[in-house]
Amino acid sequence: MIFPQEVVSRLAEVVGEKQLLTHQDDKAWYTKGFRIGRGEALAVVLPESLLQLWQTLQVCVAHNAIVLMQASNTGVTGGSTPDGNDYDRDVIVISTRRLKGIHVIDDSRQAIAFPGTTLTELEQTLQPLGREPHSVIGSSCIGASVVGGICNNSGGSLIRRGPAFTEKSLFARIHDDGRLELVNHLGIDLGETPEQMIDALTQRRYTTGGHPDWQGKIWADDYADRLRDVDADTPARFNGDLRYLHDSSGSAGKVVVFAVRLPTFAASRGSETFYIGSSDEQELVALRRFLLTRMAQLPLQAEYIHRNAFDLTVRYAKHMYLAIRKLGPQSIPRLMANKARWDIGVRRARFLPANMVDRCLQLFNQVTPSFIAPRIMAWRDAWEHHLMIKVDVEQASELGALLKEFFSEHRGDFFHCSPREAADAFLVRFGVGGCTISYCDALGYDTNQRLVAFDVALRRNDDAWRLTLPPSLAAQVEVDSCCGHFFCFVNHQDYVLKAGVDAKAFKEAVKVYLEQRGAKYPAEHNVGHLYHASHEHVEHWKQLDPTNCCNPGIGKTSKKKFWAE
Repeated sequence: MIFPQEVVSRLAEVVGEKQLLTHQDDKAWYTKGFRIGRGEALAVVLPESLLQLWQTLQVCVAHNAIVLMQASNTGVTGGSTPDGNDYDRDVIVISTRRLKGIHVIDDSRQAIAFPGTTLTELEQTLQPLGREPHSVIGSSCIGASVVGGICNNSGGSLIRRGPAFTEKSLFARIHDDGRLELVNHLGIDLGETPEQMIDALTQRRYTTGGHPDWQGKIWADDYADRLRDVDADTPARFNGDLRYLHDSSGSAGKVVVFAVRLPTFAASRGSETFYIGSSDEQELVALRRFLLTRMAQLPLQAEYIHRNAFDLTVRYAKHMYLAIRKLGPQSIPRLMANKARWDIGVRRARFLPANMVDRCLQLFNQVTPSFIAPRIMAWRDAWEHHLMIKVDVEQASELGALLKEFFSEHRGDFFHCSPREAADAFLVRFGVGGCTISYCDALGYDTNQRLVAFDVALRRNDDAWRLTLPPSLAAQVEVDSCCGHFFCFVNHQDYVLKAGVDAKAFKEAVKVYLEQRGAKYPAEHNVGHLYHASHEHVEHWKQLDPTNCCNPGIGKTSKKKFWAE
């Protein structure tokens, strides 16, 4: 018999007692999801080197423990935290937050990222080199890790580059006989043993280009062509798409990733943003088709906000976009962790409301102005639907002319943003991802009971954008928020339900509606513990993790060893 204390003692020998969390309050940040999900874990491990990560895995496998990998804990479907307390083995959460590292290789055309590296850190590393990463900060992944994006095939807001994907990674997997293996598919010769590979990688004792396995895709380079096919009756991208499932890519925590190899891209020499308003959804759908088929090159971004989402963000998530403006996106994970500790302190002081910190934040939000450029606020009053399109500076005149041509025959309007207006527009857009969470926190709602989120990939030829619920379902909604990557036709729809509504029944009814529209879900946030994974997705995971020791239960699958029912 394996005793839990034996596992804890061995882990402490590997990482040290300060890097091993066993007290309930210390574990709280790592065992509760950003939006939904909560469960128990025997311990949380914070390795400080890739070698410690490998040794931690050896202990977990030797003691028949579940391995649950976690990067920034910014996921919105609960996929990187325990889900309940019905696992058949002890759960060990391994946080990679301290495992940072970026190697820029191949004359800055590629980069190798370690597990704890965030998108913002990669972007800042590449900026002086005149390069930029595949993805940038997004509405729901402020502080998100590079590796987390790959594991989830995250979509992101950059139109030309498609979902996060690579065939090149260094990862550990557990075979059906219980053997732990470190698999080197980076396309770089790092040696034979795990220790040799880890040492060579961390010390940069390697060369690139001469390894026989260096060939392979490192991004979805056909995505732009797929997007321009506006008559196709399938979505452009979605989680579980077999084209983007390969080793670490789309693995959803079923393997343990040590490093990924990714492309970099020439940085834009400058960008311009156009802000578009309309009160006719069909008008925007027509504009999407018009621009996708007429523009010589696709825009950089095309982001949508509904007026409801705009209002919720300015009222309830103002503190978030102001923090990004003042302190930068890299500050958000630290601020979120601090807030989690403050919440714990408040709970200990039983004379204070449990949501005291949120009440203080919302008091600030309520009594302060929007801090958003006046013309954008005026556009909010005038139009229901808001679209911001960012292009390379060289494309600005073309896009301006096309918008002028389109709106000469339609009722909407547009303006060319100043730098301040462009920055504010995208700050609001990025704040939308947390607005319903802040709303629930302010009112003391349990997000597991009241908040239902949909991450939907619509057909490329769909003639509608919004999710139009039947009256019986719409009557169950207290507030809703809609944003999305408009040219990709990826819709993020949140519903805060009225008290007493059966959230599970509501969600199942909406899913029937989505399937009737030919939509795929989730589009880019991965299945987590909210969605049922497709048969193909599950079969891919079973090949990666036949023992079901890594993140069991993901995608509504079995939590039992060897995938037992």
